[in-house]
Amino acid sequence: MNADAEAIAAAADEARRQGYTDPSLRAVRERVDGLAARIAALREESVEASDATGTVTARVTGDGEVAEVYLSPQAVRDLDADQLGAACLEAVRQAQTRLSTTLTDRIREITGNDGVDQPPAPRQALDEFLRGTGAVG
Repeated sequence: MNADAEAIAAAADEARRQGYTDPSLRAVRERVDGLAARIAALREESVEASDATGTVTARVTGDGEVAEVYLSPQAVRDLDADQLGAACLEAVRQAQTRLSTTLTDRIREITGNDGVDQPPAPRQALDEFLRGTGAVG
């Protein structure tokens, strides 16, 4: 038996020892697969944002790729090359920021985790660490 097969067998034995049944393990697996599919679908998200003048708009996909930059006739007419470049950068950065916020919100919805950005209090973290090391009961 190779190392992977041994590890799988050991994990299965431990799961049975702890009282997990095949149906309960299957249910957990289905839930994990469902969450993974929903998270993978986030790559299909896209968001748009504009520069401060509203004359340049950028669209960014869920994996962070710039999919489109639209220059309005007003932008082409009224902005010089430097201003147009700055407007494009601003629109792309705004879209990337909006994407970050959108994906964070979607992940919170999927996982039900409202405390994504909230680390534990220092005392709580220390207590958990000490319990994990066996230093306290």
